[in-house]
Amino acid sequence: MTLGVLYVVVTGAGATRQVPTLFLPPAAERGWDVRVLATGQAASAFPESMAQIEGVTGHPVRTSFHTTVGYSLPDPDAVVVAPATYNTLTKWALGIADTYVLTRLAEQVGRRVPIVAAPYVHTRFAAHPTYEGSLATLKQWGVRLVIGPGEPHEPGAAEPDDFPWAEILETVTSAREGAVTPRP
Repeated sequence: MTLGVLYVVVTGAGATRQVPTLFLPPAAERGWDVRVLATGQAASAFPESMAQIEGVTGHPVRTSFHTTVGYSLPDPDAVVVAPATYNTLTKWALGIADTYVLTRLAEQVGRRVPIVAAPYVHTRFAAHPTYEGSLATLKQWGVRLVIGPGEPHEPGAAEPDDFPWAEILETVTSAREGAVTPRP
């Protein structure tokens, strides 16, 4: 039994390196068909992680629109945005759709697909007046936020060993199960 298609959106944050090992295998075990979308920054900063992600999912990481027939992604049944940077969160909350990832996020908000976002933002960005308002806007839209115990983190902090991957997976799975009966 499958829960459906899960988009996992990754950004240029350090915790992206953990996605292939700490998030994707448990998501697949839960019954998700995972498709990963990456910001341009994520793809350029973490090419090894992108290759690992493709190996784990069996699907290419999407970073841009493709016009090739038969190459379209299926619509998602849920979305995870993790780790989510300040830039991605604030632009998304402002409705800016100037990249592939932001366009897909705007579309899924409009479709009312269950979405979970987990910020990975350092304290200087989190102190910016726009940040709290962006989180409030996303919550108002129905986005479920999962804030890890170390967030916001200090600038230059090491990659987190407590990023809330299990809580993110539990939250998105519960949201999906509450929204619609899982597919057989």
